[in-house]
Amino acid sequence: MSTNALAGIARSSLLVDLTISTYSGRIQDRATRDEVTARKGAGSKRAASVYKSLFADCPELDAITSFQGKLRIDHYRLTKPWSDSGLRLVPYSLLERHRDLMYDAEREFWKLVEAFLDKFETLVAAAAFKLGALFDRSEYPTREQVRRKFGFYLTYTPLPKAGDFRIDIENEVQRDLIKQFDDAMVERERVLMKDSWDRLHSSLSRFVRQLAPREGKRARIFDSMIGDARDLCDLLAHFNVNGDPALERARKQLEDMIEGVTTDALRTEEDTRAAIHNQAKAILDAYEWGMGEDTELADAA
Repeated sequence: MSTNALAGIARSSLLVDLTISTYSGRIQDRATRDEVTARKGAGSKRAASVYKSLFADCPELDAITSFQGKLRIDHYRLTKPWSDSGLRLVPYSLLERHRDLMYDAEREFWKLVEAFLDKFETLVAAAAFKLGALFDRSEYPTREQVRRKFGFYLTYTPLPKAGDFRIDIENEVQRDLIKQFDDAMVERERVLMKDSWDRLHSSLSRFVRQLAPREGKRARIFDSMIGDARDLCDLLAHFNVNGDPALERARKQLEDMIEGVTTDALRTEEDTRAAIHNQAKAILDAYEWGMGEDTELADAA
């Protein structure tokens, strides 16, 4: 990957950092741990760990946890991993969609948090009945302490460039730092493209696997198969960050393959199943699937 190509990624994409902090309501129960290890004859209290949920079976807290999980799935769908620190890459072409999703999600998140906090004292009282002898009022934080455990932080930042090293050092050291930066950018770009190829391969393989002829029984064909493939085609059009023509050809072939195809037709029409199965297999066979590593069309294509 050339420096110019990397600069192209920087011009077409942003980095996004999403951090959501929540209150789990889980704590370590040392007293019960000591009882368990003593009863089992363990020679060390570290032989076991016992955790308890201060708000067991709490719909309000469960709703926050469930919402956080779903939001992360949506966030990951519209972004790609960029660094071990949790930064992810979002193309400018998806920025408005991602931003609208996050802004709506932040409002919903705090709405759910307030619904939990509004019932906080009532939920603590209810926990006394649910936990029985495990209940200890002194283990519960105050309402305000719990509020401070929740957070929703979203930051968009531009991609850095190697020339951004603003340091007054010897030129040789600076050149080494720039080379290290460039090498890291090349690797991140490779991983980014590899993920796109992997997801495309996985989608095509699903069609081949699920639509393969079976004697005596019909394959289970889920509604999500067509929907997921359409969603993937849409996203890959945005995430072809280095303009790989082979990836775009393969993406377009998948898009054309499922155009006008319905799940009902795949379930009920043997000819349609066979045609889509063969097309998906032909696309797979037309590429040397290096999972993003110099993948090109085979000569037969």
